[in-house]
Amino acid sequence: MSELNQLPWQRTNLENIEQAWDGDLWDRERLGIQLTNYVDRLNCGAVLALDARWGEGKTWFVRNWKRHLENKNHHVIYLDAFANDYLEDPFLTIAAEISEAFKTAENIDESEVESFNEKTASVLISLAAILPVIATKAALHWVGLGGAGEAIQEVYKDGKDVYDSLSDEITGKLKEHIEKKIENHHLEKQTIVDFKNELKELASKLEKPLVFIIDELDRCRPDFAIRLIERIKHFFDIPKIVFVLVMNKPQLLQSIKSFYGYDSESNGDYLEKFVDFTIKFPEIINSKIYQHIIKEQLFRINELKSTETVNQLYYLVLGLQLLKKFNSRELSKKINQFALLRTDDNKMNMILMALLFDQSVSTNLFNFKQIVDVLFTYLGGGILVI
Repeated sequence: MSELNQLPWQRTNLENIEQAWDGDLWDRERLGIQLTNYVDRLNCGAVLALDARWGEGKTWFVRNWKRHLENKNHHVIYLDAFANDYLEDPFLTIAAEISEAFKTAENIDESEVESFNEKTASVLISLAAILPVIATKAALHWVGLGGAGEAIQEVYKDGKDVYDSLSDEITGKLKEHIEKKIENHHLEKQTIVDFKNELKELASKLEKPLVFIIDELDRCRPDFAIRLIERIKHFFDIPKIVFVLVMNKPQLLQSIKSFYGYDSESNGDYLEKFVDFTIKFPEIINSKIYQHIIKEQLFRINELKSTETVNQLYYLVLGLQLLKKFNSRELSKKINQFALLRTDDNKMNMILMALLFDQSVSTNLFNFKQIVDVLFTYLGGGILVI
């Protein structure tokens, strides 16, 4: 093993990817190309779910796919849902992101974007109750919808008066507001229709579908995640806009069950009501990919001189991985834990690595026979030279 020097560690910058699929050890580019071809063939809007377990590289994939799509002249939006789940209603965030994307489209004028923003503001008024409108007004300025019309100003003033009074008038104001919303129900329905028509018209001017990627959905508050999915289906299900929801589906369904008591086993898959097509990450059948990951990680922690070389530690890690079958994130975590705890004694380091992969290994004679057997079989039954 190499001497302990400064680790050649370089953290992947997923927010500023220069070349799509660089370092693609899992052959995810193949899925990216297939998804791009699928999206380009769609004649209607769609909501897709990208389902993968924790540690299988969902965020790495969609970040690289975003760069790939941009290289193919797609307009792409990436939204971290977990970073936005402090909001009560995700409608504004979704509309604001789409508005920004329209601003960069060649065939869409600034006046058309402003018209879309005005209709977005109208829908927000329809969705909001008196008190949340105060926060909504501030949010409108945040996304540049500004220049609020008299209707917004009036509702804002009404809500502020209620908030400031803190008296028995609150009940009366709320009652009056609810009655007013009932009277204007048909107008609010038309407002939503106008919004969707405007969105549809602008999206039709895009040369290629707009791809809206929503990541970390399974980490959100369950109520926010569900509301986000519902808002997409009810307001943004428009031709040439494709939403891709990135999630660990079983985990999200478990959150929904815990929060709402909705049981998918007895009541059916709740998400299928809103998702058109679920795509699972392809299973990695070719175990040789693990060799690349192990070499890369051992080189990063200075245990290999290059990614083209191997040593005793490499074969030990490979054998342990073939037995334990960790996913890529778990495998990398084990190797990084080793880098933190390693000693200057090579034999102790071998034992340390084995213990990190399996704490019971010490009671099983180091499992060397099992490790050697699986390596011997994996490497084709040839002579194992280490």
